[in-house]
Amino acid sequence: MKKVLFTNCSFSKEEISKLKKNNIEIIPANENLDEDKLIKALQGCDGYVIGGTDRASKKVIDSTNLGLIVFYGAGYEDYVDIPSANKIGIPVANTPRANSYTVAEHAMAMILEGVKNVVWLNNTTKKGNWFRRRTWNLQGKTLGIIGMGTIGGHVATTMKRAFDMNILYVSRTPKLEAEKRLGARKVKLDKLLKESDVITIHASLNNDTADMLKLKELKQMKKHAILVNAARARIVNGKSLKTALENDYLAKAVFDAYYEEPAPKKNKDKWGLLSLADDKFVITPHTAYNTKEAFENMNNMVIENLIAFFKGKKVPHRVN
Repeated sequence: MKKVLFTNCSFSKEEISKLKKNNIEIIPANENLDEDKLIKALQGCDGYVIGGTDRASKKVIDSTNLGLIVFYGAGYEDYVDIPSANKIGIPVANTPRANSYTVAEHAMAMILEGVKNVVWLNNTTKKGNWFRRRTWNLQGKTLGIIGMGTIGGHVATTMKRAFDMNILYVSRTPKLEAEKRLGARKVKLDKLLKESDVITIHASLNNDTADMLKLKELKQMKKHAILVNAARARIVNGKSLKTALENDYLAKAVFDAYYEEPAPKKNKDKWGLLSLADDKFVITPHTAYNTKEAFENMNNMVIENLIAFFKGKKVPHRVN
């Protein structure tokens, strides 16, 4: 029986039974493990499914005898030391596109919150202040999308149909179908920053995108513009973002992940964003993917990866 540690395991009894029939035993660890605890828990394991904020660091990989690592989601970059896995020859897999619609829906909720200031208005009203802050319409405005992949494409389609927004995008490759169907235009980053009323980030975090938006770039945005980031926080330089928000280079930022996860207490936040008012910075706890349907999709893809690997077949969602 092959043993696989799954942190924050979400498999049902039926799914665990299916794996057992394929000679795979799931060892659930329903907590986030620090490096030392994780190494101890992985002793004797043949596989590891990262379902929490734990990480397959170099030390973890070098201290264990793993055959396969699976990241429970799409954005594995912050959670797996790929060079270390490659050096040893460990396949790394993820669950791409399993939660694309889910993340796109959350991103659109973030866009609406950013423009309409729902969180700030709720909190001020509950404090006894009946203050009707004037907002603005999305209809006919320009949406800039950084990373026009599956998620970005879903956002573009819905925002075009719902609000007739003009779509600009930055992408490594042209999206001809979106250009034809939505009138989307591929532009350089500078043009997108200068012309967009809302900018939403859906790029993967890598060496090219880390700190893509620093103070120089943020200063190019419209003063009323909203920056939405449903991808990784580090695509935007944190200290630059705080400076830009404090100096009104842009109106507001709405993030779904932070530079440190779980996010620190305000008094220990070295980026300073968590101390900003709700009409400047709003954050959700890396939860854009978190729906029943998305988990069902991710579970199925994890099971596919595990069964294929332990049967000696090609891992279907391998990333390295």
